[in-house]
Amino acid sequence: MDDDLGARLERFVGERLGAPVRVIHLERSTEGFSQETFVFEVEVGRERRGYVAKREPVAGLLEPYDLEPEFRVLHALSDDPLPSPPTPWFTRDPAVLERPFYVMERLPGEVPIPAARADGSGPFDDAERAALGPQVARALARLHAIDWRARGFQFLGAPRPGREAAEHELARWEERIRRSGLPVSPPLAEALLWCRRHAPATDAITLVHGDYRLGNFLVVHEAGGPRLTGILDWELVHLGDPLEDVAWCASPLWRAGTPYASALLPPEEFAARWAEASGRTADPERLCFYAVLAFVKMIAIMLSGLAAFRSGRTTDLRMAIFDHQFPFLHLLLGMTRGWLAGAPA
Repeated sequence: MDDDLGARLERFVGERLGAPVRVIHLERSTEGFSQETFVFEVEVGRERRGYVAKREPVAGLLEPYDLEPEFRVLHALSDDPLPSPPTPWFTRDPAVLERPFYVMERLPGEVPIPAARADGSGPFDDAERAALGPQVARALARLHAIDWRARGFQFLGAPRPGREAAEHELARWEERIRRSGLPVSPPLAEALLWCRRHAPATDAITLVHGDYRLGNFLVVHEAGGPRLTGILDWELVHLGDPLEDVAWCASPLWRAGTPYASALLPPEEFAARWAEASGRTADPERLCFYAVLAFVKMIAIMLSGLAAFRSGRTTDLRMAIFDHQFPFLHLLLGMTRGWLAGAPA
């Protein structure tokens, strides 16, 4: 890893802690597709502290980038019981890491990925699912219970009660599709038309994570069973309908070859546990809309990445493979829309 990068992080962290620090470990994480992520450890006197720096990429999946809103949310939640990473610092100063970035404290745990094991099974056994699934549902309910007005999150833009939350999200992803300049496939075109006709109304406006799912959970495996220790990747945080998060977490996109929401619980049970913990209703009509919107969203993200790669604005080869994943997404979308037999629950 670049020694100069370590030296710059030493100065940045040292200035904010008011004490000299030494970077003793620094590595680039390649697991995330959206932002550039650097994991590092510093020595402050005799104490060691772990941090993660998230830097705005030159080009990528979620252009145009602005890390400040998610930093403001994470910073405000640093003292909340929700297992989000305490996030103390953000800067736009190009002298530090060339591009805007923020630093959060490193939480314990590992990130199970949404992929089946070599034998075709999911990432969790039955006991792990039984222990972890309810924790994930309760944590999501806790996230949606946050008083966003008291926390000062009005800057995210609050939709009015009614159809505005659904319509705003649909418009956001339609704009990203348009901006990619790539062709709209017939399945995507049909899904967009269906979403325009079926945008549901709601009076429930909450903080929405936007990417709450397997792959963004930190988990520690202890003697008493697995424990959720962190909720990561807040790039898509906004104010909207909480059922958007429920449907995204339960989407076939994240089931890792299992029939379970994020490989943890049957989708109906996940929604029911969230409803019980939140005191809200898992309205089937709204869930159906956001289940379809999940595929619009995923295809829009992949089109953005593919466009960035084709234009030469990024050389990340992971973006190039998206072209080969669209048929599978279209298949899942068709099953969700009921075009094909075997529609997932």
